[in-house]
Amino acid sequence: MRVVTTQDGSKTFLSDLFNEHFHSTTAGAFTEAVEKFCKPCKVAEVAASRGEVTLLDSCFGLGYNTVAFLDTVLSANPSAAVRVVAYEFDLRVPLKALELNWGRYEKWKPIFRGLLGRKVCNRPVPTFVYTDGRVSLKLLIADGRRAVKSIEEEHFADAIFHDPFSPKVNPELWTYEFFRELRRLIKPEGILATYSAATPVRRALHMAGFGVREGVAVGRKSRSTVASPSFETEGKLLEKFHLPSAVPFRDPTLSEPRELIKSRREGCVKLLEKSLPLEQIW
Repeated sequence: MRVVTTQDGSKTFLSDLFNEHFHSTTAGAFTEAVEKFCKPCKVAEVAASRGEVTLLDSCFGLGYNTVAFLDTVLSANPSAAVRVVAYEFDLRVPLKALELNWGRYEKWKPIFRGLLGRKVCNRPVPTFVYTDGRVSLKLLIADGRRAVKSIEEEHFADAIFHDPFSPKVNPELWTYEFFRELRRLIKPEGILATYSAATPVRRALHMAGFGVREGVAVGRKSRSTVASPSFETEGKLLEKFHLPSAVPFRDPTLSEPRELIKSRREGCVKLLEKSLPLEQIW
């Protein structure tokens, strides 16, 4: 993993496996965490009004999104109870992130060291936990699909920060079936935020039971996406869902190889472009 400096001065990595950066280099790593995830999910407002907030950090990576979440929530309400459930397939990434300079977020490193130093079990997936007063963190080390299936508790998340690598290289975490699992885990009034503006992603969220809206444009021209079971999908987004290019990724078993997931979608798009009825495709 190569260290890269982003626009706001914070450091991120370039993934050797996916050849993509873990964070937006044009927005800045910590700026993106706050602007694209914390603010759209209104975690400060929830902390101020209810005094407790639970986050599902979908793809923990360097841990910056969780750091920004903790900082945002406890700045809004220092006595708030905060809980994070997260998953990450490569433990080396957060461990390596501890070697970087986090700037004003350095104060959160002891919590992360405590989390990464306390492995409590290996089944159903390797699990690390940290608990101190009103702060509780759990990190599952597994592929995202295996991780979400291992979470038995339902409708617990006030916010979901969905931050995998792009659908182009990591399609298995952008499928209708995967979003259906996230729908199972989010509260009825909870909010999911993701950086992606792709119409197939938005359609998959809509199919999975989320109302979908445009989010913010930070570090790029296209606007991110926010979704919630309590939202109505915006009409201008619905209008695009009938296009062949809007066909979502599918992974019926939540275990299929990424190349199969990609090729299945590509085949469906070609069939739709020939004007075949949608029911003949699925």
